[in-house]
Amino acid sequence: MKKTLIMVAAILALSACASSGPPPPPTFIDATATTLSAPPADKAQIIFLQPKNLMMPLAAVGIYDVTDSDMTLLSMLPTHSKSVHLVTPGAHRFMAGYGAYNYLMDANVEAGKRYYVVARFIYGMGFQLRPIRTSGKAGFSVENPDFAGWVSKTRFVEKSPEADLLHAKYKVGNETAKAAAIADLLKKTPEQRAELTLNKEDAIAQ
Repeated sequence: MKKTLIMVAAILALSACASSGPPPPPTFIDATATTLSAPPADKAQIIFLQPKNLMMPLAAVGIYDVTDSDMTLLSMLPTHSKSVHLVTPGAHRFMAGYGAYNYLMDANVEAGKRYYVVARFIYGMGFQLRPIRTSGKAGFSVENPDFAGWVSKTRFVEKSPEADLLHAKYKVGNETAKAAAIADLLKKTPEQRAELTLNKEDAIAQ
């Protein structure tokens, strides 16, 4: 099954190591906008961060919207990068995909608000989406002294046309990965699922 799971990010990592021939087109490019605009009144703004990945700095994680039956590739995030997305208020589900490892995060967001989510690199296990809270001593809150650096030292990126081509090419495997990620989420305790859920009250002004 693992051979059929999401391959977009894995292809990027392998191609970066190629020693001959021209490199393939990148799956991410620098974003046109380099400053953060305020969220519009009718949409919620979610900023996905990939602040550090010392073990595999060339690896890019795919961020997907899997709220509906369709599976939409939102962005490809290399290390030290971020992408900004506007979504309708209410319930959503997102997935971080890297090779055979795919993790879900549920969200319930409010219009006119800004939210942050970190793609946390777990050695040998891909990336996990972690909501940033407004308070708390855990590592994933604005009280973490590293948070300001996660925001200021990451560059804005967008997915490239190549990323969409690869996503379409591996559509069947992507859907298999989504089903496996859902099954994994259902095995978690209510406490574990709550830890991985982005809530309305997690809105952050900065």
